[in-house]
Amino acid sequence: MINEGDDKFRVVKVIYKQSGYYALGKINPDDPTELDKFVGNFTYVENICENWNKRLGISAEEEMEIVASSMGGQ
Repeated sequence: MINEGDDKFRVVKVIYKQSGYYALGKINPDDPTELDKFVGNFTYVENICENWNKRLGISAEEEMEIVASSMGGQ
């Protein structure tokens, strides 16, 4: 997740050994009526990330390894 300021965070996708991240967002960013379900307070976004990682079988340790590898740490 990334901090967008004003206590708002966004879900991001990180790929093992690939630099950077991909912010998830609305299908149509120009549609003000579309709900951006990937933005919310820290707890909301953390829950989304934890649930997706759990479904994918990714532990907290593996998550940290993936994030570190995306920063050029490996």
